[in-house]
Parts: sequence; C-alpha cells; structure tokens
Amino acid sequence: MKIRINQVIDLKPTSRIKTPQGFMICKDVTLAKPMVKEYYAGELGIVDGYEATDIINIYTPPDVLFGQPVIDGFTASDVVMQHPKGNQLTSDNYKEHVIGIAKNVRADNGYLIADLTIKDKWAIEAIEYEDSKQISLGYAAELDMTAGSTETGQAYHGQWVSMVADHVAVVREGRCGDDCKIGDRQTVINPEAKSMKVKIGNLEFDVGDNTTLAQAITAQSQELDALKGSELKVGDQAFSLSELTATQATIDKLVADNAALTELSTELEAKQITTEQIESLVADRVATISNAKKLNDKIVTDGKSSEQIRRDVITAKADDNLVKAIVGDSVVDADQSAIDTAFKALLATADSKQVIAADSALNGLNDKNVADGVEKPFDKTKMWEGAK
Repeated sequence: MKIRINQVIDLKPTSRIKTPQGFMICKDVTLAKPMVKEYYAGELGIVDGYEATDIINIYTPPDVLFGQPVIDGFTASDVVMQHPKGNQLTSDNYKEHVIGIAKNVRADNGYLIADLTIKDKWAIEAIEYEDSKQISLGYAAELDMTAGSTETGQAYHGQWVSMVADHVAVVREGRCGDDCKIGDRQTVINPEAKSMKVKIGNLEFDVGDNTTLAQAITAQSQELDALKGSELKVGDQAFSLSELTATQATIDKLVADNAALTELSTELEAKQITTEQIESLVADRVATISNAKKLNDKIVTDGKSSEQIRRDVITAKADDNLVKAIVGDSVVDADQSAIDTAFKALLATADSKQVIAADSALNGLNDKNVADGVEKPFDKTKMWEGAK
C-alpha cells in the first residue's frame, strides 16, 4: 500500500547564516532518524482490522531512511511554508508555497540532516520572530503491515519499505523525542488538515493552522475567564457571574416581591378612607352610643366598636319576644345583620312607648285638674297659658 505521509522534527539545533541578499541558510537541520512513530489509522488510509481513530505504531528502518533514493530525493527538494493540499507540490500550487531549497542531505551519526536555504522574506521573519521553527517531511511511502520489533525490542504494527521524497515543509508544531526532537507532526484523522490546539475553558480544540484565528479564540477565552471572575451585585448580595442559577433565583424573588408590593399598594389605595367616610363613621358611632343608652343606660361602650355595642344591647335583651322573633334563640350565633335589625326594632319600640306614655299623661288631665286643692274642668285651650 502506497500513501503520502509527513513526519515532523524540530528545526533546531541549527546555525543560521544571513547572506548579503538577505537569504537565511540553516545549517545541519535534523530531518529524521530511524524510529517507531505513532499514527492514527485514518492517516494511513484503510487498514484492515483497525478503526480510523486507532493508533498504529509504524517503524522507519535505517536502510530505508538512509537509502540513496531518499537522500537523492530530498537533495535539491523544495522547502515550503506549510504542506500543500494533498501533501504534494504541483505546478498549480508551487508559487504560493515554495520559500526555499534543501541541500547537502546526508546521514550523520544516526540522523538524516540537511542544509536549508530560506529565500522568502516573510518566511524568514516567521522563523526568526514567530513560532514556525519545525520541519515536516512530505513524501510518498509504501507500508508493509507486518508486525515486528526493532533491534532494541520496541514493537510495531508495520514498517515503511520505501520512501519517495516530495518536499520539506516549515511548520509551527511537532511532536518529537527529547534527543533530537524527532516525531510526527501533531495529526488529526484527516492527513490534509493542518491543526493547532487552542483552549476554551477546560476544553482543548484542534483548529486550522491559522494563527490569527487561534489568537482571537484565545483572547476571547481569556476575556470569558476574566468575566467569570467578576461580580454582579443585586441589592446587598454579590454574585460571581459563574453562579448564574443563584443569581437568577435572587432576581426572580426580587421581581416576585415587587409584584406583591405593587398589589398590596393597590389594595391599600382602594381601602383608603376619605374625610366624608370618617365623618359618617363618627356620626354613626355617636348615634349608636346614644341609642344604646336609651335601650340600656348601664351599657358599657368604651373601647368597643359600634357593632359590638349593638350586639351587647341585644344580648342583654335576649329574652325579649321581639328579639327572639328576629335573631332566634341564640344571640351569640346571630349574624350582625340580624343584630342590627333587632337593635333598630327595639329602638323604634322604645320611641313608640315614650309617645304613648306622653299621650296617656295628657289624656289623664282631661278628667281632672288639681290646682289649689280644688278639682276643676280641664280646658285644653288654656293648657299652655298656665293655671288661672
């Protein structure tokens, strides 16, 4: 099975030389070494017995890496900034990617090394001042999925049996060993996708190899973290903005309390008593006390409402036939309306009795008039003139 693949190493250690023309020559750049590297199965195409997300260990043996076809292939190969689409340089994408050339490719002390000449000004500045300091080899390779182990006993699932050089790419991020920073480029399942990691909250994401996008996302994440650390004050309570549930509950309670106060205020306004109502209540109480005294001069009125005064009067006269006819046998259980009716009835009866008594007294004077000890006929025409 033949596929196109890339492996990533660190551009350092190198010595960098600036030419009079402004080109950068990077001497003794480490390209690769024989080793077992990890790949996602999805990077290698369809591999029988493996899912795309499975990790497979693939060995690059020294006889393949240091073989003359590989050395000759990378000698005078183009250096590009980031891998081209499909991991292959063509006449269609050459102009937008190529930034230099690789020379003097050789095996040296167990490593594949080369000298790189970088000619593009923007690429030189990226290497000097930014984070594009690592190398990724682009090549086609044939994979033999026969498991085995290296001379040092490290197991692998398969190995490269041939490599055909295509280009050398300058990239931003690689994964490599401590001795020479050799390893594969940080990969995703899609081998054409170039990625870098950004962190949002507690989660890490792979995004396209776009520094501007990554910086923007990082800045937004930092602003969000700062915002979460801020406080929101509701009344005399302070909340962290991360405590959204507690904050919302407090706000909801304040809204409910405000609605209840508004309703209570409306009720109080409706029940507010006017001057005319006060005068009417005072007049009613004065009349109630006066009438109660007529019916029961011993009634106690201090500290009692008008309703209670009338009830006390009716209670005192519970045996009265008129009272029984109106309120029944139990004054205690009687409605206030029945009490008030009985009170008015007793009052009307009392007024009638006073009138009858006055008429009786006047009629008695028709029969006799005692004056000067002598009975005289009564003359109504002269009653208001006094005795003669």
